[in-house]
Amino acid sequence: MLSFFRPTYWFTMDPPQVGGLLGNAVFVLFVLCVVLGVIGHIVTDRHKKDRYVRQIGKRVSTLLVTMGMLGVALYFFSFEEIQLFGARFWYPVWIIAVMVWTLLIIRFVRIEIPRSQQQTQTRQAIAKYLPRKKAKKHHR
Repeated sequence: MLSFFRPTYWFTMDPPQVGGLLGNAVFVLFVLCVVLGVIGHIVTDRHKKDRYVRQIGKRVSTLLVTMGMLGVALYFFSFEEIQLFGARFWYPVWIIAVMVWTLLIIRFVRIEIPRSQQQTQTRQAIAKYLPRKKAKKHHR
């Protein structure tokens, strides 16, 4: 267990053994990400009411599908014992990428959506005082 915390354990070109219970659990996690991402895309495509919910759903679904597919590829390279692409250091890189992407989604939800809603409300408040275009009459 102590070797798990040593840099020499992670920064080697030798791929990890992905067989056994832990390897199967990692593979199931990657496949589950892909499946949930596809389901999320389907659900958000059918959600027509709130565009912000749809945008959040699209971003989360894209995260899940992309990182799930990358994870399955990483698992395949490790399973086939391909030295560079199946190396151990790709797993922490994958986790860091998921965390950064998740933080960007959280930033979108907490900062960009309220700002966009504020701008929309301001535009609507101003627009009610502006003259509207008159509809053209069709002559037959």
